[in-house]
Amino acid sequence: MSVFNACIVQTTSGPYDKEGNLRRALTKMEEAKAKGTDLILFPEMFLTGYLIKDKLAELAEDLETGESLAVLKAKARELNMGVIVGLPALTDPNGKPHNTVVMIDRDGTIAGAAHKTHMFGGEEKMFDPGDSHRAFDTSFGRMGILVCYDGEFPETARSLALDGAEIICMCGANMFPYIDYHAVYMRARAMENMVPTLYCNYVGHEKKFHYCGQSCAYDPTGQFLAEAGPEEEVDLYFTVDMSLRDFPLQNLNYLACRKKDCYNEDL
Repeated sequence: MSVFNACIVQTTSGPYDKEGNLRRALTKMEEAKAKGTDLILFPEMFLTGYLIKDKLAELAEDLETGESLAVLKAKARELNMGVIVGLPALTDPNGKPHNTVVMIDRDGTIAGAAHKTHMFGGEEKMFDPGDSHRAFDTSFGRMGILVCYDGEFPETARSLALDGAEIICMCGANMFPYIDYHAVYMRARAMENMVPTLYCNYVGHEKKFHYCGQSCAYDPTGQFLAEAGPEEEVDLYFTVDMSLRDFPLQNLNYLACRKKDCYNEDL
């Protein structure tokens, strides 16, 4: 799908309130559909809130059988809308949950999911890490997903681009004092990999965290498609034109100009 309309929901999440967060997601989907939206993004761990360590296992869901995900799948199919949302996901009954961002496509099926690989600030006590960064096919094109801290490592987005990603989406729970980091990184990821990048973050307070917003979207040349401030809840509406990946700047085609023999893959 070369051109589509997207919505990034920069918002808060109710800790432990999966039912309430789900209702808000459904409402936002309906509002966005009324404005012609094809793809909507919510932040990292949006369905449960982020700081839920004491009830993490209880609130986590299986990607295939989870009740909240079943509701989102049905709504996505009803509205013919893609949904990207974060939640704790169970993949191993003997292990810890993953910090996961899932992409539900417009037919109501899960097209792909990313389990956070780089743990930040003690997350390894809560989550098992993912072990790869792979792109997957969707009705919008081949997509890659990053989960918050993963996006701060250039290797992750490059891995997705080398796996054919035509668009990269990142969902975060970034907080002060780390304001500006993600917006800068996502612009760089767009330019160095020649793909649109969409980034959705929280605002507001959750226990000890003060989230720093600055959700944004860039085209493959690093030009803003949309941006938000650090404090306000806002829905960002914009259009993504995938054909801009073919812009005629071959000297800046970093993927084609790579010199793999010069790189030390062990570093």
